[in-house]
Amino acid sequence: MNIPLKASKYSAPGQYLGYALQPLRLCYHLLDCPAGAYVSMEHSEDVAVHYPDGFQLLEQDKSALKQNPISDWADDLWKSIAHWIRGIRAGEIDPASTTFRIYVTPAHEGELAAAISAATTLEEVQEVTAQVRAKISKRRRPPSCQADVQEFLDASDGERFGLISHLEIDSRDNDPLVALQSVLALAVPEKLMERVCRYLLGNAKDRADRLIREGRPAVISGDEFKRNLHSFMQSNNLPGYLRSLSGPPEPAQVGAVISTRPTFIRQLELIQAKDEQFVRAASDFLRTSADKALWAEAGDIFEGELDGWDDDLVRRHEFIRGEIADTHADSNAEARGRLTYNRCGAVQASLAGREVPGHFIHGSFNALADNFRVGWHPDYKELLSDDGE
Repeated sequence: MNIPLKASKYSAPGQYLGYALQPLRLCYHLLDCPAGAYVSMEHSEDVAVHYPDGFQLLEQDKSALKQNPISDWADDLWKSIAHWIRGIRAGEIDPASTTFRIYVTPAHEGELAAAISAATTLEEVQEVTAQVRAKISKRRRPPSCQADVQEFLDASDGERFGLISHLEIDSRDNDPLVALQSVLALAVPEKLMERVCRYLLGNAKDRADRLIREGRPAVISGDEFKRNLHSFMQSNNLPGYLRSLSGPPEPAQVGAVISTRPTFIRQLELIQAKDEQFVRAASDFLRTSADKALWAEAGDIFEGELDGWDDDLVRRHEFIRGEIADTHADSNAEARGRLTYNRCGAVQASLAGREVPGHFIHGSFNALADNFRVGWHPDYKELLSDDGE
């Protein structure tokens, strides 16, 4: 694959975290791209598709909830055009093997944007350029995008033609999720559509996040992503298994939970747990809470089933705690607490007759510890009630 190893100076790793549109478009392209293609986010462009024949699609994504990013003098429109012109001039982008796309949602219109998107011949590009010159010359004041417009006007005929003849402005979707669902429609039953979309969006974003955190390009194989969809569909067609609908929480979220010292973390402090046990406990606690809400929302579980689940785990905890008190009476309280915690974490249990992910059992025990329904240290109730927190 002809994928640049160095990120484009125009892309902005880290800024995507506040933009839900880019992970959605990443997911869309991973499903829509042909065999052998790769899709990147915040590397060559907001989102880019790298085809096996060396061609590429560079896409800039514009959320238009508050303003029209393709109006005649919109900063977003001309900023995109100017930076692609600079990329072509610098030799960083070969327009002959590139499709440029500005994706806008919800749908908007712009006179110049429509003309730019429709121009494919040298004559049409020259007509659009003349139209831009004429319209901007009639303004009493220069627009805020004047510098970017001038970059376009000062470009050579070849640079302008290379860009505009390969540029498309896509502003048809009022809801970008509909485009994603249309790609999935033939493979995913309607009753599973929301769940599958939720899983795929989380999976795509988690992969990109992890690669960026590792300092690597966020480039993902479309073939591998489609195989994951196939596996997910197979597992969701098994009535005896509840598949997690949540992704692993961000390290910052886990750290924030540990630093606030909720009750389940203080319970681990009492038994002098290892650092990695704090991290796993907080991570599984957050993911379990998310899965409970998502399963309930999807109609996979009901409130009464969770009550029975919690009661079952409390009973198992009491059996384990009593056994360790009898068999390890010579061990100190902290050691007995660690044994109880580890044995509970290894419990195998089903929720209303259905198998659950491993993190859900461990996270549920920590949720019960957070509510004082279970504890690890033999004297956890007295110690925690006396610490004044």
